[in-house]
This record gives sequence, structure tokens and C-alpha cells, in this order.
Amino acid sequence: MSWNIRHLQGDPLAVHRVVRAAAPDVLCVQEGPRVPGSHGQFARLARACGLHHLAGGRTAGSNAVFTSGRVRTRDVATFTFPLGHWRDNRRGVVLATVQPLSGGPALRVASAHLPTDQGQRLQHVRTLARQLGDFGLPAVLAADLNEGPGGPCWQALEPLVADPAPGAPATYPADGPRHRIDAILTGRGVEVLEYGTWTPDEADVKLASDHRPVVAELRVLSPEKPSDRSGAR
Repeated sequence: MSWNIRHLQGDPLAVHRVVRAAAPDVLCVQEGPRVPGSHGQFARLARACGLHHLAGGRTAGSNAVFTSGRVRTRDVATFTFPLGHWRDNRRGVVLATVQPLSGGPALRVASAHLPTDQGQRLQHVRTLARQLGDFGLPAVLAADLNEGPGGPCWQALEPLVADPAPGAPATYPADGPRHRIDAILTGRGVEVLEYGTWTPDEADVKLASDHRPVVAELRVLSPEKPSDRSGAR
């Protein structure tokens, strides 16, 4: 599950209800809490959603990754991008290697929020692609890309991750979506079982954020043996 929660400026209880209803194994958040003491807010958000706060916050430009008890973490890292201008918002990324607690192949996941400026977006994408591809694992990018499908950043990411659902619904703004700027992009070795078919409570989504959440059910394919039919959100 990937969701820009607008720094929890909406109704946090609505955020909790939407996440609990989706019951994701991995939740990637953009625009998490960014006020002083936000680490405590991330911890409270995790508890309220029945998840574990894996990493993120100010060290990742307000992005974060949360996991359920069905997932183990092999490693995790955060970093921020250099500021292009002192007025710019600090942008960053959370990178994590996760795998099912029951066993199975690992997956490299990134939660990111790209800038509104196209030139900066492309710079960030190039850095992000190197970081995401370093481990040689199947990759997933969950992001607010701030541009629509087919844009320069989507194209620049395609050697590593691509759009698995070109016909997926728009995500922004939440109360009348016209733009698909939020997505879960998948790389080789990741099978998409479902994408964009889960429907959240409309009232809660509008109360919670100005973005709609994106939910995908994924299966990481093993090169050594056939996968079972179970997937993870």
C-alpha cells in the first residue's frame, strides 16, 4: 500500500481506518508527520494501524515504511536529496529489503516523494534508481511521482521498474481525482496479482488526505522454484 497522507493534516482517525481496512503487509507513506517530535507520531501511527514503523521521518524527507507481523526485514536505509534551493521542501527516500516471515524470496522496496520541478525530479530519479537497483533484487517503488504516466521520470525508471497497470484510476485530488500521480511501480521478478481494485471507504479517504491510496497485491517470483499462490499487499 502506498499513500500520501498530507502530513496527517486531515483526520488521523480516518487514516487509521483506511489502512486497517486494507491490512497491508508493507505500507509506504509519503508526506508523513514532519513537525518536531515526529518520530513519536510515526510510532503512534504504526500502533493505530496495527503495524510496525520500520524507518523514515525527517531522515527520509517525511517518507516512511511500515510493515506487518507477517514480514521480516533484512536491512533498511534512509537518505535525503540535496536541496536545489533553500526554499525547497526536503525530499528523501526509505529503502528496505523485506521478505515474508514464512519464507520466500526477498524484495527491495522504496518509498519516495518526487519534487514538483521536473529537472529536480529527474535528478532524484537517477539517484533513486541506483540505490534501488544496487542489491540486484526484484524492486518495487511506491511513490508520489508528481507527474502522470508516460512522463520523463516514469520513462527514466523503466529499466528498473515500470507501470504494471496503465489503466489504473487517477489518485489526485482525493475528492475528484483527475491525475494519476501516485503509483506502485514493479520490476522484473514481481508478479502483480491485483492493482487498483481494492476500494477504500470514500468518506474516510476524503477526510484523511488529498491523495487516494494505491493498493497492489504482489508476488515475488523465485528463480529456483515455483511460487505458491499467496500474495502480499
